[in-house]
Amino acid sequence: MRASLYLSKLLASAALAAVAASSQAQTTATGTFQVRITIQGTCLIASTTDIDFGAQLSAATTYTQTGTIQVQCTNGLPFTLGLDGGTVTGDVNARAMQATAGTTQIPYTLRRDSPTGTNWGNTAPSWYTGTGTGIGSDYTISLTIYAAATVGGTEPAGQYLDTVTATITY
Repeated sequence: MRASLYLSKLLASAALAAVAASSQAQTTATGTFQVRITIQGTCLIASTTDIDFGAQLSAATTYTQTGTIQVQCTNGLPFTLGLDGGTVTGDVNARAMQATAGTTQIPYTLRRDSPTGTNWGNTAPSWYTGTGTGIGSDYTISLTIYAAATVGGTEPAGQYLDTVTATITY
């Protein structure tokens, strides 16, 4: 009988513990939140190369050369790339290199499609129009500049120079 009384007390204690545990059960609640990022459209001129016609004789002829502008723009972002008229004339249709020691000028052209293609200026329709493919070296868009300098044959010896600014708009 003692064992049965002990067993009854044990069962009663277990039942009370179960009731107490169920009355102390925790209640839960949930909440939500968002995770977001906004990608801003951007473009950059990654690199440019100088156009150097080299050392030439002052003979009446036209010399050709190429240069490169590399750009990167956010994927899908439309952009334009224009070239100004340079520091000598400021005119995209009458660019010229000027002697560093004097006022003599040598005219030149910059074209975007081919050596005889469209004159590359800084307004529509002469600028380059494109769409970005992404930012980073794997997404660089390489654009060739076709240059031609016309020497008249009477220019004095010396170095001739002009500085052109490329502007990307997006």
